[in-house]
Amino acid sequence: MTIMETYELTAELGLIVEKICRAHRETFPSLCQLGKYTTNSSSDHRIQLDLGLWDKFSELATKCIIKVVEFAKRVPGFTGLTIADQITLLKTACLDILILRICTRYTPDQDTMTFSDGLTLTRTQIHNAGFGPLTDQVFTFAGQLLPLQMDDTESGLLSAICLVSGDRQDLEEPSKVEVLQEPLLEALKIYSRKRRPSMPLMFPKALMKITDLRSISAKGAERVVTLKMEIPGSMPPLIEEMLEDLQNLEKHSERST
Repeated sequence: MTIMETYELTAELGLIVEKICRAHRETFPSLCQLGKYTTNSSSDHRIQLDLGLWDKFSELATKCIIKVVEFAKRVPGFTGLTIADQITLLKTACLDILILRICTRYTPDQDTMTFSDGLTLTRTQIHNAGFGPLTDQVFTFAGQLLPLQMDDTESGLLSAICLVSGDRQDLEEPSKVEVLQEPLLEALKIYSRKRRPSMPLMFPKALMKITDLRSISAKGAERVVTLKMEIPGSMPPLIEEMLEDLQNLEKHSERST
């Protein structure tokens, strides 16, 4: 006789799930809530950079970073960490969360991604907007997310787990961060098992996506360096600020290897 494991969220975990889901939804509208619109700008073939698309993309990216910061502040316990640790975690996870978010707005039959204002770009346009050599890796990742069929709650919890990671470099209190991450992991595990009782591997598969996100982010930080040489003006200040630490981490890891 097989004993079916029953998964129930405790009241405390239920509250965390509720808070994270609300924070995610209020800082990131889902695809079905957006009025999609498109542009014909440089849609025919890949070019190094379409400055019009870059201007639009960098403006949207700046707004998205502000929303990620807002989301982070609403993750239970996050603002209880030292200010330095909050900044370290935000800077190191921001790109992970931005990539995860845009990839949940992937429409496979059109091979497009949709930004928070509804702007929907094809793979070629995303390449030309600034993603460049990173484009195909991001689209591959988006395709790999599809079978997981994550809902808003799972995307929000995965974003929070990316954010609250005790293994980030330069943390003052890594153990405090780890303690904060434990209920998030437990919540995602129970929630995903409860949502799909017949698919117990969904939780480990979702967690493995964090490794993929980190590798894309590392390449994203490299892409920012080359982008600086391609754009006529300076990098928008918020993008610059969020990614400068990632570039320093890149240099640090290159030196140590």
